[in-house]
Amino acid sequence: MFLIASAKSLSLEQKTTVAAAIHVLRDKGFSSEALWLDNFTIFRSNDNWLNASVAKESAYAATNFPFGIITLYSDFFSYPVDDTERAAILLHEARHLRGDDEKEAYGFVWKNRKQLGWTEDKHFESPVWKNIRHQTRENVPNLFVCDFNEFADCTE
Repeated sequence: MFLIASAKSLSLEQKTTVAAAIHVLRDKGFSSEALWLDNFTIFRSNDNWLNASVAKESAYAATNFPFGIITLYSDFFSYPVDDTERAAILLHEARHLRGDDEKEAYGFVWKNRKQLGWTEDKHFESPVWKNIRHQTRENVPNLFVCDFNEFADCTE
């Protein structure tokens, strides 16, 4: 309760944005993750004082596992170019809700990005695409060892 009471909840506009991203997940076949996000997650728009004391580099969101709390930072609402990119971020966080670590969450999203509709041809210029590709490469380097593809991406 302390984690919830000491943080700011989402505005109506932010809740609408999150609902649209969850709708993308459901439409693209990620019904299990959408179910977790819709029914077992509390969203907030800032960290409580304890979480705020931990530095976060390039974070769009963060999950407090096993409490089912996701913090959506202002970058979640400002940098993604569309609901599909927000869905990619929420898909990552939904994997944390299930207990996945960073390697598993990044790997799952990157391997399933085409099913999600989060593709290079539509999102290559997006700062979110570039940032998450970089973070995925850092966390799951074995996905980027194929020299015959751009960025050595073996999932292409």
